[in-house]
Amino acid sequence: MQRYETEKGNFSARLKQGVDYEEGVFCQHQNGRCAMLNESGLCDLQTALGESGLCDTCRLYPRHTEEFQDLREYSLSLSCPEAARMLLDPAYDFDFTETEDDLEDDPAEFEDFDFLIFDQLEYAREKMYVTASDQSLPLQERMSRIATMAYKLQECFDEGDILAMGDVTCEELVSAPNTGIMLSHANCMESLQVLENMEVLEPSWTDTLKATRNYWQNQSDDSPAWQEAMHPAGASSFCYEKILKSLLFTYFCGAVYDGEIYAKAMLAVQSVRWLMMMQNATGMDLEKTLYLFSREVEHSDLNINSIISYYEKELP
Repeated sequence: MQRYETEKGNFSARLKQGVDYEEGVFCQHQNGRCAMLNESGLCDLQTALGESGLCDTCRLYPRHTEEFQDLREYSLSLSCPEAARMLLDPAYDFDFTETEDDLEDDPAEFEDFDFLIFDQLEYAREKMYVTASDQSLPLQERMSRIATMAYKLQECFDEGDILAMGDVTCEELVSAPNTGIMLSHANCMESLQVLENMEVLEPSWTDTLKATRNYWQNQSDDSPAWQEAMHPAGASSFCYEKILKSLLFTYFCGAVYDGEIYAKAMLAVQSVRWLMMMQNATGMDLEKTLYLFSREVEHSDLNINSIISYYEKELP
């Protein structure tokens, strides 16, 4: 902010018009685009001042960071078209690169961090990855098992039996009434209302949701179109599998801070199902559908919290 306010070059007039100094944000045009973007979608600020002139958000994007005690996890936001393309590349498998450094956390920053719960969540997430990768099972069954596991983990957590969380597996399927654990057309159509009631960041999102609801409105669990969309084969199934793993990696262990274990797992599971619905309803390729979905959902705390709240209500 200080640099923008004191800029004396040719770009200073643009900064005065494009920055709301009172709120500390870039102004937005009526179409929701940042005032720094030109008609080609490129950033004039970066062109004029270079990368060092970017704010932290723009400089770090599309990198996403999650902070835990003694652990920092980086991923790429799938709202970036190139990150979406990389993830969906058939030659790319979802994997981790781990490194160690000598940096130490500020003790005050993680004073209330519960390492026991985090260990259990991280261990559970590893089991979820194994299930997500088990291609001997249909993808929907893998997702239902992961959701069931999260439901059981939530029960242990709510009862205060943290050690029992380590014994919970993905293998046993339970029937939890009024939940989205098991795939159903009715449940997916009902949950679509969460997306329809969210904050809209780009007008094309509203059109996508409308087309999705119209397409699936008169279908059912037995409809050939529904069966084909929800049970993709081969390369398509592998792409959705990688999206599932990516979302679990990004969100699941964050439950250490709020205890929303089931809802964080369902955020990953149901997002994959919504993507299946959208892609088949609109005819857009999966890459475009993915980064549009991520841009609308993951870049708004209000929208993420709406999904979390919806699945919190499914718990007893």
